[in-house]
Amino acid sequence: MIEKVIGCALEGIEAQKVEVEVNVSRGAKFLLVGLPDNAVKESHYRISAALKNIGFKIPVKEIIINLAPADLKKEGSAYDLPIALGILCASGQIKLGLFKDYVVMGELSLDGTLRPVRGVLSMAIKAKKLGMKGIIIPANNLEEASLVKGLNIIGVKSLQQLIDHFLDKKAHP
Repeated sequence: MIEKVIGCALEGIEAQKVEVEVNVSRGAKFLLVGLPDNAVKESHYRISAALKNIGFKIPVKEIIINLAPADLKKEGSAYDLPIALGILCASGQIKLGLFKDYVVMGELSLDGTLRPVRGVLSMAIKAKKLGMKGIIIPANNLEEASLVKGLNIIGVKSLQQLIDHFLDKKAHP
């Protein structure tokens, strides 16, 4: 299955839309493409530990993650959250399309808690320009994002809290 989660890349002080496309199929590989830097490439380890520590898993399948557009450099650990959500949706562990109306960014700790990221104001402005319903970010970035009016801002402390916000808690496997 394929899932798409919207994120942002910073180009100077401007945020640019990034589509985090996740495909889960037969096989046993983890591929990350689309001009990611080392921090983005290392997301696999943070995501794997975070998912395991909250009761989910990275499936033993071929997982291809494309950060589009491919020619825009992606930097930092803020892609952890949209990649993790894409994996959960594309592997059938949570419902597809839950996050399609949101820009999603956040760095995962190994226990699934979220660390703040930089550039949230620019990302919130971009989310509004794109006509998105809102933005999902770490709780520590709430104040910065709240400067943009007319946008649903969801600040969460952990991946589990975000999943619980969007799903009935009984839906967790």
